[in-house]
Amino acid sequence: MRAKSRLNNWSDIQFVMATAKFGSFHSAATALETNQSTVGRRVARFEAYLGTKIFERHATGMRLTAAGKILCDKAARMEEAANDIESSLLAFDSRLSGTVRVFATEGVAHLWLVQVLADFCRVHPGVNIDLVTDREGLDLFSLESDLAVFIERPKNPRLVASKIAKVEHSLFISKSYEERFGRPRKLEDLGQHQFVDYVPYRVCTDLAWWSKSVLPVHRIQLRVDSASVYLASIRSGMGIGLLPNFYKRAAPDLTALTLPTGCHLNLWLVSRPIANKSHRIKILHKFLRERFNKDRVSWFGA
Repeated sequence: MRAKSRLNNWSDIQFVMATAKFGSFHSAATALETNQSTVGRRVARFEAYLGTKIFERHATGMRLTAAGKILCDKAARMEEAANDIESSLLAFDSRLSGTVRVFATEGVAHLWLVQVLADFCRVHPGVNIDLVTDREGLDLFSLESDLAVFIERPKNPRLVASKIAKVEHSLFISKSYEERFGRPRKLEDLGQHQFVDYVPYRVCTDLAWWSKSVLPVHRIQLRVDSASVYLASIRSGMGIGLLPNFYKRAAPDLTALTLPTGCHLNLWLVSRPIANKSHRIKILHKFLRERFNKDRVSWFGA
């Protein structure tokens, strides 16, 4: 193994630990709420960093090498010690100052959460917010995020999750699209139309109608992986898109079709148990829950 100054990439270690626990990149990806290729890439990057193999591939899945067993054993002890230190320190943190790291999906962050956080900071100017929308880099257990708004309940039992809203989805079209192609009046009319696709939808089981009934049989004019670009593509008239119903308020220039989709997503407010002991995180957690309750009908229709 090549000499290194120190192990400083705990985010990659989390991918290693999950693969060791669940026995495959696929299962680890499910537990970490990401995709299989991301897990494989992060493990390979960490192996390159260490200069040694951590896993061996077998017919039954991934097995730890001797070096991998040593790494995971020591990493587990270090994580436990770090959590103990953090728990002790946060118990003394009663300040309404400092930084809170928040993760949210791009659409929710851009259209709703930024304004809510602005209101919070006006009341508590001593608190700084780090808002992250890059899910690949999210890791609640390496101090990279304190609170998160997920669109599916995290499977990690160590996270504290509470359901805050059920967001129904509808098909949306722009005025320019309707002028060119007309408006579908029933589901059977969709075959005569073109669509734009948002790639992250494909891994959401509650959006199965979109991925199984629309994408395979209808013309997809454009595929994007950014929520803001997806909205812009629908506004441009490139095709019909599937959006949460809060876009009726956020994008009044678009028309929501009355066709049934059966698509919805649940929003979950997620935190680490230890983080809940920090006063500033508790206050922001409470503030977000109250605003979700206040805006539940007007924004999320649930």
